[in-house]
This record gives sequence, C-alpha cells and structure tokens, in this order.
Amino acid sequence: MAKARSASVPVSIDTVIDSLRSQEIAFRGPFSKPGNRAFFVVENSILLESELVDLLIQNKLNPQGIHELAKRIDATNSGQ
Repeated sequence: MAKARSASVPVSIDTVIDSLRSQEIAFRGPFSKPGNRAFFVVENSILLESELVDLLIQNKLNPQGIHELAKRIDATNSGQ
C-alpha cells in the first residue's frame, strides 16, 4: 500500500481504512487498474487514495469532510 507524508508523520492507507471503519463510514476498496492510482468508493463517492490521505492529514476524514470534497469534485467535473 502507498504511504504519504505529512509534515513529520508517515500516513499509511491502513490508517485511513482504520479511521473509516472506526467512524462506521461505508467504503469499498481499494480498487485499481494496472498503471492507475488506487481508489475507493466512500459513501456514494469515488475518491483517490491520495485524497483520503490528504483528508486524514487535514483532520477532515469524517462524513462532512468527505461530503465537501465530493461536492468540490462534482463542481469541478461539471465545469462550475
């Protein structure tokens, strides 16, 4: 599994998964295609592993943070 770094502490995807489980946030994954980045289905959104790690580092890996990220992604994808 991939690891990302915050300012001083390495964050593994296992930490992200543990956080999702402990908060009882529905997710599936990780999924990936050969040569592509890993992604998860979290609640009703498809999020990259790196996006989830970023939310954890920002202390926003919670239902509200996930919803806000999904909204920003949808707005970007729809050209708004």
